[in-house]
Amino acid sequence: MAQPGRKDDKVIAFKEKRDQARRAAMPKPDPEEDRRRARINVTALILAAILVLVGWFLVRQLGQSARMQDCIMSGRSNCAPIEAPARD
Repeated sequence: MAQPGRKDDKVIAFKEKRDQARRAAMPKPDPEEDRRRARINVTALILAAILVLVGWFLVRQLGQSARMQDCIMSGRSNCAPIEAPARD
């Protein structure tokens, strides 16, 4: 007659040994590699921020240009905004 808890003990022991073998096979963390990876991540973040800012600038310039073209195409002659100095 089989003991009810016997099979579970073998499965748990096998899983523990498997986990120990996986941990032993994993390479040890290299601090220099971690620093290099962090520098790359920061560089990528800065590059992404620059791309977002350039995109925002281009969208604003293209929008302004499109408004000017729409004004000119509608036949108006006073499309360019004129900034007059404020009177004292």
